[in-house]
Amino acid sequence: MAAVATFGQVIKHRRRALDMTQRDLANQVGYSVITIRKVETDERRPSRELAERLAHCLRIDPEQRSAFVGLGRHEPVPAAWSNLPAPLTRLIGRDTEVDLVRDTVMQRSVRIVTLVGPPGIGKSRLSVEVAGELRAMFPDGVCFVAFAPVGDEALVVPTLATALGVREVAGTPLSDVLTDHLRDRRLLLLLDDCEHLLGAARLFAELLTACPELRILATSRAPLHIRGERLIPVPPLALPNARLDATAAAVELFVERAAAVDPAFRLTDANAGDVAAICAGVDGLPLAIELVAARVALLSTAAILARLNHRLTLLTDGPRDLPERQQTLRRTIDWSYDLLEPAEQLLFARLAVFTGGFSLAAAEAVMDPDAAEAVMDPEGAAVRDGVTVLDGVAGLAEKNLLRQEVRADGERYADFFEMIREYALERLVASGEQERIRARHARYYLALAEQESDLDRLGVEHNNLRGALEWHIQRDDADAGLRLVAALWKFWHIRSHHTEASRWVTLVMQLAGDHDPAVRAHVLCGAGWIAVDRSDHVRAKACFDESLALFRSLGDPRGIAEALHGVGTMLHASGCNAEALALFEESLQLYRGLDDTEGIAWTLDHLGQSRLGLPDPTGAEALFDASRALFQRLGHAWGRAITLDHLGLADLAQGNHARAEERFSEALGLFDELANTWGIATSFEHLGHAALAAGDTTRSLDCFRRSLELNQAEADRAGIVRSLAGLASLAVVRRQAQRAARLFGALALLAESSWVSMNPVERAIHDRDLAVVHRDLDHEAMARAWALGARMSLAEAVAYAAADGT
Repeated sequence: MAAVATFGQVIKHRRRALDMTQRDLANQVGYSVITIRKVETDERRPSRELAERLAHCLRIDPEQRSAFVGLGRHEPVPAAWSNLPAPLTRLIGRDTEVDLVRDTVMQRSVRIVTLVGPPGIGKSRLSVEVAGELRAMFPDGVCFVAFAPVGDEALVVPTLATALGVREVAGTPLSDVLTDHLRDRRLLLLLDDCEHLLGAARLFAELLTACPELRILATSRAPLHIRGERLIPVPPLALPNARLDATAAAVELFVERAAAVDPAFRLTDANAGDVAAICAGVDGLPLAIELVAARVALLSTAAILARLNHRLTLLTDGPRDLPERQQTLRRTIDWSYDLLEPAEQLLFARLAVFTGGFSLAAAEAVMDPDAAEAVMDPEGAAVRDGVTVLDGVAGLAEKNLLRQEVRADGERYADFFEMIREYALERLVASGEQERIRARHARYYLALAEQESDLDRLGVEHNNLRGALEWHIQRDDADAGLRLVAALWKFWHIRSHHTEASRWVTLVMQLAGDHDPAVRAHVLCGAGWIAVDRSDHVRAKACFDESLALFRSLGDPRGIAEALHGVGTMLHASGCNAEALALFEESLQLYRGLDDTEGIAWTLDHLGQSRLGLPDPTGAEALFDASRALFQRLGHAWGRAITLDHLGLADLAQGNHARAEERFSEALGLFDELANTWGIATSFEHLGHAALAAGDTTRSLDCFRRSLELNQAEADRAGIVRSLAGLASLAVVRRQAQRAARLFGALALLAESSWVSMNPVERAIHDRDLAVVHRDLDHEAMARAWALGARMSLAEAVAYAAADGT
């Protein structure tokens, strides 16, 4: 990752941007020119007074002055969050461009900067360098979003949300949740490869309008055409003016990349002319230079130049109407492709089927030809026409046709540069193998989804899974499409990809053709839970009912038991606890007949929740305890945490606040081990109620605040509302009736807009405390305070609730 700019570098770049000399700046701050010179070269650390004067004279934004002064004083500044990729090589020959882009992004009047230029010019690498240097100036972070693997504008919002860690909120469009998340944040969004998603530019403009501290740095082959967009064309690398000009950026890049494959390579009198001519022949395009330089391990510079000149004089078999530099890059890729062995060429084209990268295991599975084409080498590696996939991928990476990285799961992945993947796809189509290879790719990822339970692994492969789904939909393959959605809906449900899940469910349910009705029933059940996530309870009920009816017609006891959970949950949520109990009892009998311990455990928990909502909750605690014991026997930490939390609620309902606190604390520990933020936030909310019941208002305030902060961080609107309800109850206990009424007014409107469901214990506390406020305030005072709360936005309500109020 690029290093953060030093204080001296920031001073120098900012001074130059304002067209000031060192003497001009010295006169304004009242210090000597020598002092300014030493500060700019980082020879002297400024006093706080000098740093503050510099901030004023250099017109540093008031909100950025604290970070600016802290950088100058070497005071610790909390590291801003970032997901920027970490480049493995240094950036060469871009000092001027880095300065220009950095200074432009930091201008107060500029909200969006787009780096434009042909593929292979180095837009992405330059943007990452600048974003890395600017991290200290964006306290809420720098977020990198790769759009190259995203082929549909409908996936732009989900992709942004995933990159930012934004969870969907039931009943609220994801775009609105995204806007709320960014509204008050000082954050830099780096949007990479936007040229094929220009229709999404309107969304980017809306985000900038709604979020005054948000800035966007984008890369694209074409302008986004957003009002206020500042375009910065990225030029080719500087070419040598003289035969031995080793300082020219293009030559420097060639030499460094050549030395990476041949450590003995040096620029000499004998090869300097060839190197200069090669760099000029590819128009100084960085990617083209890297492709050519990788061949010095095999060819002399003279041989490279001769072969390259021959290729550049030929027309490519690609589009003839491309801009000149793009044609140059294509011809360079042509040249590099022609030097591959036939087996490497075949592998190169076939690998283009992957979207967003691939593991070696995936490549071997998808590249594996039919038995007639494949043999195995002595070590068991699949051989493709004389080359193993392992060797082939390594060889393509050495030739800069692939890039490799180690991802968060520790597995090595490879991916194409986007222009090279486009070229490889054309070769795949020309080979006549596209149908066969895409079918293999889709089969592999269907099998992966049906066998893989690791959500992180599915997250890493999400782009390829999307590609497989698109393939099945394009071919109207209902059987495979439904199977893949049936395998993935829990991943989407748990990872809060609700908007995207709803889209895929809708598309596959419309497919014609033969399919297994049981699979369709599973998809309907999943669609019900996705609809619950989106607060579309009419659709949820319809999906659960249809799923149950279909499973019943098929006589599938496991499917019936699962669908009964959905139908029962909808009844419980609507307050029909007696009816829900009957369905959960039926589900329990089915799971017992199947000897399904986990199914039994979950059903016992559901039965406990329904009993807890009855006027007489007797028996709820015993059901929760039986469920907890089964989960403990299974080693199921998530189930144990849930049932412990529910046991705490049962204790709280019975007035046993001490034991409730013990249960909630134990659940908190398990949720913490699982790194489950929802569970941690919920535990703190419930601990707040337990502390309030015990009369400990100080601890109650701390717990509700921590719950609120966690729910804010997760953009969990329903969780935020429940935390606000807890703080409203705290205000009631403190005899702050006006404050409580205002909070109740705010959360009532927010809950109505988000369909927030409280558990029976929370609802009873809410209703009891609201009645107290109505008793303590006259009608006019109550109406006035309620109206003030109802007019507050979510952010205003949170800020008001977070204040102590004492």
